[in-house]
Amino acid sequence: FVLADLPGLIEGAHAGAGLGHQFLRHVERTRLLIHVLDGSQPDVLKHYAQIHEELRLYNPELAERPQVVAFNKMDLPEAQAQWPEAEKFLSRERKVFPISAATGQGVWQLMRYVGQLLQTLPPPVLSVSALPVFRLDETPAFTVRREGDVWLVEGKRIEQLVARTMWQYADAAERAQRQMEAMGVFEALRRAGVRPGDIVRIGNMDLEWLW
Repeated sequence: FVLADLPGLIEGAHAGAGLGHQFLRHVERTRLLIHVLDGSQPDVLKHYAQIHEELRLYNPELAERPQVVAFNKMDLPEAQAQWPEAEKFLSRERKVFPISAATGQGVWQLMRYVGQLLQTLPPPVLSVSALPVFRLDETPAFTVRREGDVWLVEGKRIEQLVARTMWQYADAAERAQRQMEAMGVFEALRRAGVRPGDIVRIGNMDLEWLW
């Protein structure tokens, strides 16, 4: 199974405070919630109740989703002192595991229980909003046509390239030619039948075909 590691939610997360909406959207994709509580903190049960309330306010269904509590830092005296009260309070509604991420205490038992529970849970039903549809622009970048003795290359991008090029400078002219080659202009002209000495007009610029 895949775990989504989410940071603690601040008060008002259901209304978008902090990065609340971004985190809570990830929660909606899960089948099971594991609350990892810092057992060394004096207000640990208050913090747990606050997070549970933020879940309920954001989406009442989340508050009803299967949940497991991991009471962490049992290697510290502060957590050990709070554990009896926390176990009594928390175990009334859900399974609680005393663990220590530092020593590994209880972690295996927690994950074994979670793995077994997940096998019994169906995937969550997600509400999918309408997704924008992006379509490829099939309009050609340029067109090539012959008008009398002149080959006309027409297209916004190619005409802008020609207009902004300082053709009196050799390096600028060479750079523009490389760009036109990359755009497929030269190949399109060859396929159309251009011959050496023909005039190619792009925008207001007339160029002599030399190849």
